[in-house]
Amino acid sequence: MTTETGSESETRPLEIALGPSHLPVSYLSSLLRVLQAALREVARSNDGTAAMFSQQPQPVLVVSTATVEGDLVLRFTFGDPLDSTSLTHLSSLTFKAFLEQFSQFVKELPQRSLWGESVGGVRPRYASGVERRLDQVRLELRRFPKARLSFDRHTISFEGDRMEIG
Repeated sequence: MTTETGSESETRPLEIALGPSHLPVSYLSSLLRVLQAALREVARSNDGTAAMFSQQPQPVLVVSTATVEGDLVLRFTFGDPLDSTSLTHLSSLTFKAFLEQFSQFVKELPQRSLWGESVGGVRPRYASGVERRLDQVRLELRRFPKARLSFDRHTISFEGDRMEIG
């Protein structure tokens, strides 16, 4: 694998902030598992990043943690599996595509009525493996009382049944 240098040397992580509360380990474990699978699926389906995942060993998803104003913040980047060097270009392309696809997926979900029933019919079968993975991430994030997914200037917030794209 090659290291990346130049103007992209500053890694912008994908962040998930989980609201202040007691976090069940099983929720956190499940979120990490489905997020990793979704990010890899997005990377494999993107022409700009697929080649990195066709070689062995594949890039690894790395997480660092922080606590900010009571929220647990998980910061993700892809790293070289041999020397842990940050793969900023791969991370940036993958996270941008992930947030764009996730935002579009969420926008196309059926809306709920005042009585909690879906309006506009039931969502058809998934058009791709990426859509299935995106839905798994959405369902996992909804399990937390409050969650925010962000990269660069794009944010998707979850609070109970409410979602907001910003």
